[in-house]
Amino acid sequence: MYVLLADSDPVSRHVLTGALDSAELVRVVATADSGRHPRHWPLSGVDVVVIADAPPPTGHAPAVTELVHKGLRVLLLGAGWTTGAVAAALAAGCAGVLLKDAEVDRIAAAVRAVAAGYVVVSPELLGLWGPAPRRAAPPRPVRDDRSARLRLRSLTEREREVLTLLAEGLSTRETARRLKITPATVKSHVSHALAKLSVRNRLEAVLLMRQALDEDRPPWS
Repeated sequence: MYVLLADSDPVSRHVLTGALDSAELVRVVATADSGRHPRHWPLSGVDVVVIADAPPPTGHAPAVTELVHKGLRVLLLGAGWTTGAVAAALAAGCAGVLLKDAEVDRIAAAVRAVAAGYVVVSPELLGLWGPAPRRAAPPRPVRDDRSARLRLRSLTEREREVLTLLAEGLSTRETARRLKITPATVKSHVSHALAKLSVRNRLEAVLLMRQALDEDRPPWS
């Protein structure tokens, strides 16, 4: 998915852009000064907007609302979150709030999840997240049919291991190192899994696995 990264600090923009560009399935196609109005941001072809200098999100609320009205998903990164700040971000239509000092893999995974329709909140901020505001987009599972569980059971143990690591935010190369196999073998397992799961791409397979891992009892247990 294609990302625009907005930050008032040019050094921060540069560092985060380089880090996200190295992640799987994420490409930063443009950057912007978050201090400027969104009408000046290069939004053409963008799926997700990451605003990386929040909170206070109340200052970004008009921008978030405008971006959401354009059909874009918005993810806020920042420090010093409070209950009010999280609530304001979600009320403005934001699809996710994360700590800015989170590991890059976690930020990249959040971008992928937000692009797929999920609402994402850093684990450290869950205690600040009350009932979702009415205007906040609710989480949307990738699959909600019973056959998805049967398809997950059809995976081999190695295919499940590969998708599990990818769902945890590891890259292809990192997954290969963890399992002591080659990146080409990782890609081969993913390809076989796509056919068994009847999904269109790797992102859908990873999100389906993430959904299963979040269950109390995964389908294969």
